Amino acid sequence: MKSVCKNISITILSLIVAAVSFAQTTSTEWYNKATKLFDDEQYKEAAVAFDKASQLDPKKEDAFYKAGWCYNDLGRYDNAIDRLNKTVALNKNNHLAWQELGYAYKKTSKNELALSCLKKAVEIKPTYALAYKQMGDVYQNLDKDDDAIAAYKKCYLNEEENDDACYNLGYIYNGKAEYTTALEWLNKANKIKEGVDVFNEIGFANYKLKNNDEAINAYQSALKINSKNGTSYKGIGDVYRLNYSPAKITEAIESYVNAIEYNPKSSGSHYGLGWCYNEKSRYEEAIPMLVKAIELDKTFGAAYTELGYAYYMTAKYAEGLAALKAGLVQNSKSTLCRYYSGLIYVKQKDIANATIMYNELKPLDAKLAEKLLAKINAM
Repeated sequence: MKSVCKNISITILSLIVAAVSFAQTTSTEWYNKATKLFDDEQYKEAAVAFDKASQLDPKKEDAFYKAGWCYNDLGRYDNAIDRLNKTVALNKNNHLAWQELGYAYKKTSKNELALSCLKKAVEIKPTYALAYKQMGDVYQNLDKDDDAIAAYKKCYLNEEENDDACYNLGYIYNGKAEYTTALEWLNKANKIKEGVDVFNEIGFANYKLKNNDEAINAYQSALKINSKNGTSYKGIGDVYRLNYSPAKITEAIESYVNAIEYNPKSSGSHYGLGWCYNEKSRYEEAIPMLVKAIELDKTFGAAYTELGYAYYMTAKYAEGLAALKAGLVQNSKSTLCRYYSGLIYVKQKDIANATIMYNELKPLDAKLAEKLLAKINAM
């Protein structure tokens, strides 16, 4: 009897060992299959195969990691987060997994979690450029420009060929009105990899610095890559309108028309075109452009001002006053809103309200106030 029990025990133990061996072999087979699919960039199929491998061997760290990587590439971030958390649970020093996990959290707008993961990645590997780059992206999401700048510069320090870091630095510096510094970074980005976005930012920085030829050339370079880029046409329009005005108003109009064709939701392009029509005394054409600019951006103070002026010039006084009143809501210190309102009140022979506009305007712009006073005295 003891002999029989012993034989049964040995048989059961053998079966357990065989089952474990079979599972491990099967896990390895799934992992190898997944790896081939991964190398062939068949990430959807690879993710399924890596999952099979990790199900059969729950300690297979690399299967969890690569499944997470695949799910990130497929945009299935919740799946990625699950697999990558399992990866770092098995190995807290896997800097690649921390970076991928940070990326997944970033894509799901969990910015603080993303930062925590990315910081762990660079703690483990202080030269990890990609993690610094993604930290910069997260800081931008949080409107922390100075922190983003520091992160992108660390990325560049460890990988000088990272065009994204250079471009993002240029973009941020443009937003901070530090245009010369912006150009330094944008030119670096452009040397690494030319692109529409980098040419547009180079154009913008040069436009702000009144380097007009360089600005036009940059925008035209963007259009050579994408001839239907509305941002590039708007940029050219802005240069012609503001830096060459009035000599190049006709060219500005042409550029804004193209900008609107390719980006009909650009409030700035509609405003620019309306401004140009006002400049050319084409007020009836200006009005719908400016109305559209406001429809697209109800906080666009300058558009209300231009619209009020167009209404004034077409004797639509009630509409003009309404537009200018709305403009003052957006910019309580607007001198032109008060000036044009005063001119409308003069036309309406409303000396009381015209005088109120004069009194409000005087401490803001004495010369413009005197012009309005002259109109009031001539009533």
